[in-house]
Amino acid sequence: MKKIVGFCIFITLLSCSEGRFDVPGKPTHPISINRFDQTFFKTGNSPDSAFLDLYANQIMEVGEPGSPMFREFDSIFRHDGQMRKIYSDCQNVFNDISPIEGKLTWAFYRLHYFFPDIPYPKVYMHLSGFGQSIVSAPNILSAGIDKYLGPDYPIYQTLYYPFQIQRMYPNKIVSDYITGWIRSEFTEESLMDQQRLLDYMIYEGKILFFVKVLLPDETMENITGFNKEQLNWCTTNEKKMWDAILKLKHLYSTDQLVISKYIGECSSTSFFPDSSPGRAIIWTGYKIVEAYMNKEQDVTIQKLLKAKTQDILAKSLYHP
Repeated sequence: MKKIVGFCIFITLLSCSEGRFDVPGKPTHPISINRFDQTFFKTGNSPDSAFLDLYANQIMEVGEPGSPMFREFDSIFRHDGQMRKIYSDCQNVFNDISPIEGKLTWAFYRLHYFFPDIPYPKVYMHLSGFGQSIVSAPNILSAGIDKYLGPDYPIYQTLYYPFQIQRMYPNKIVSDYITGWIRSEFTEESLMDQQRLLDYMIYEGKILFFVKVLLPDETMENITGFNKEQLNWCTTNEKKMWDAILKLKHLYSTDQLVISKYIGECSSTSFFPDSSPGRAIIWTGYKIVEAYMNKEQDVTIQKLLKAKTQDILAKSLYHP
């Protein structure tokens, strides 16, 4: 009888854990993506002056709309044969964006439930000329859709490394939208206690955990940017990564050169085998945060983001 009771208690706890971040009700603020990419490429202008100004001055860095430098950019950008081909390819890939809008609608609804003071952004798509993938500004969030045309897109082969290309596919755009907005609202400066490797790891772990809460049906491949093989490597080598960090005494290192080798974009992570993916350390950070949240069942997502790095590590009892 005791075994049966114990089993029932386990099932009850498991059920509570699974429903822990459920959000009641349905979205009342549908996300409709502004197709700035289409409007600007067709007309060289936009009725949305705020985004046009952001696009001209900060995304493309060609000066104020209407300035001589902007007009020169416009005449080249919209009439160049290669750009016209890229624009056409973007329209084919992102012809029906209703699934993207649906996922974003639910994700921002969840975000607003947990943090009512964070406003809904106006969401856009634009052509970046292969610049920054995601751009955020006050009340504005946009994706450069020419960075999401698929790993086999010919132009990518000459511009990017393979580890960069693997993340440039259409299904990545939703998690990138959400991650970009989360990072703009919850910056390293606001969430990190110090600038030790551990602090960076926990920060990245918090971001990944929160994005997974907001996009519960999204794959970890899309959320982390690792492919299946890389994610499998991280899972298989979780203990070896942790042991290596401890052996090298890097966990509390504040040496920015050392830290950059762990968290910088690269084909593999320094101090780990060449078979590791770059930034593999973010998986360790995620697993620590996950262990902490599993142990501390009363901790809300709001409390998690405010929790101190050392407290998270200590209470997680992390031991892969």
